Amino acid sequence: MKNYGMPYKGSKNQIAETIISVLPEAEYFVDLFGGGGAMSHCAALSGKYKKVIYNEIEPLVYKGFVMALKGEFSGEKRWISREDFFRLKDTDPYVAMCFSFGNDLKTYAYSKENERLKEHLHKIFFAETPEKSYIHWKNFLNDYKKLSHECSKKFKILQSLDSLRRLQELEGLKRLKNIDSVNITCFNLSYEQVEIPENSVVYCDIPYRNTNSYISDFDYEKFYEWALNQKNQVFVSEYSMPETFCEIADFEKRCKFSDRKNIKIIEKIFVNRVGL
Repeated sequence: MKNYGMPYKGSKNQIAETIISVLPEAEYFVDLFGGGGAMSHCAALSGKYKKVIYNEIEPLVYKGFVMALKGEFSGEKRWISREDFFRLKDTDPYVAMCFSFGNDLKTYAYSKENERLKEHLHKIFFAETPEKSYIHWKNFLNDYKKLSHECSKKFKILQSLDSLRRLQELEGLKRLKNIDSVNITCFNLSYEQVEIPENSVVYCDIPYRNTNSYISDFDYEKFYEWALNQKNQVFVSEYSMPETFCEIADFEKRCKFSDRKNIKIIEKIFVNRVGL
């Protein structure tokens, strides 16, 4: 399985290829709630669509996607402290996406007691010379001994290794530059403001109802009415939808942010009744 898009809460990276496989071909793929861009990225590489329209209402996420397409994260390797995070999270996509808990753009990823261990690990991976890497390893081991004594059984070294996941998320920002030759048009608008061309597949990964809220509130009733009035088929990812929409597929997906390991959830694809 390939990796698609940027690190972002609710990313469809795990099931992007499966979703694209059940959607019809068209000239345009319109990703109205683009988020981290996993679906736009996958659609652009699928060969099913000549053009991709990516839209994201949150300015910071939109900015990050456009920067990623331009390859502007290629040299990125900064360590972001708690202080840096709260100073920069509202303006710097790298800071907000790669150093927030669950990629929620709001909460710093690490506890105060673990932060310096994460910093050592980060700097080990990005060390410019073996000598510097060795110094960071020594610092990590010294601090780990202190913290493991202070925290007793509450602290596990494996927890600190999620710095590896942070590096994978940074790669997520970098990999999008590989599709800069594909015709992708980007908008920073509310979904109903995007002009949708004829012969489009419209995909909507809306904020899931009755789950943790995203940065913006969402008017579900307004969206349902809008979707049902569209001439194009509108495909919606959700757990459930009003009976006026038709379920066409469901997928099993592993939940990354549960305290319980290997918990799986069922995501569904619904469509407005146009064309059915």
